[in-house]
Amino acid sequence: MPGVLLLILLVLTVNVLVHGPLVTMDEHIRQTVQGWARSASWRWLGDSPHAPAQLIADLGRETVALPVLAVVAAVLAVRQRSVRPLLAAAAGAGLLLAIVIPAKIIIARPGPGLGGVPAGGLGYFPSGHTSTACVCYSIAVFLLIAGRAGWIRGAALAGLAAVWLLVGAALVWCDYHWATDVLAGWALSALIVWLALRARLPRRLSPAGRAGRAGLRIPYPR
Repeated sequence: MPGVLLLILLVLTVNVLVHGPLVTMDEHIRQTVQGWARSASWRWLGDSPHAPAQLIADLGRETVALPVLAVVAAVLAVRQRSVRPLLAAAAGAGLLLAIVIPAKIIIARPGPGLGGVPAGGLGYFPSGHTSTACVCYSIAVFLLIAGRAGWIRGAALAGLAAVWLLVGAALVWCDYHWATDVLAGWALSALIVWLALRARLPRRLSPAGRAGRAGLRIPYPR
C-alpha cells in the first residue's frame, strides 16, 4: 500500500515538474469543468461564498478540519483513558504540515489561471485543502468507528469516501486547483492516514492482533 501511494505521488510530481502529458489533461479538464461552472444552469453551485461548492471546499480549511480532529481525539482519549487517539491525531497533523507546506514551496506550481508563484510563496501542488480535509476527517472517522457494529463502519466509510470526492470535486469546480493537485492530495492523504493510525496501535501486537484489539476490520485506508 505505501509503495503504490508513493509511486502515484512520484508520477504526479514528476509530471508537474517536467510539464508532462497530465498537465495537458489538467488543462482539458479545467476547460470542460469551467464551461459547466460558468453556464447559467450550474453557476449557482459556486458563484458566492455560501454556494454549495464553496462550502464543501471550505471543509478543507485548516481552521475547520483540524479542530474537528482535535475534539474527536481529545474526547476519545478521555473516554478510553488512553493517549493513542491523541497520538494518531498528532501524527496526522504533524505529517500533514511537515509534507504539504514544503512540497508546495519546492514544487511551486501555479494555480489555475495564474501566471506564477512568488519566490518563497506556496504553490498549488499538492492540494492543501484536499489533504487537510481527507487526513483530518479520515483519522477522526477511523478513531470513532473502532469497535462499532459492521453496518456503522460501512456507513461511516461510505460517508468518508463521499467527503473525499466532494471536496476534491468542489476545489476543481471552483477553479482553486488542477485535477492532479487533488489526485496528489488524495494519494498523500491515504499515506498519512495509514501512517498516523499505526501510531495509535500498540507495536507489540501483530497486524492481526492490532486489528482485533482496535475492533477495526479495516484499520487503514485501502
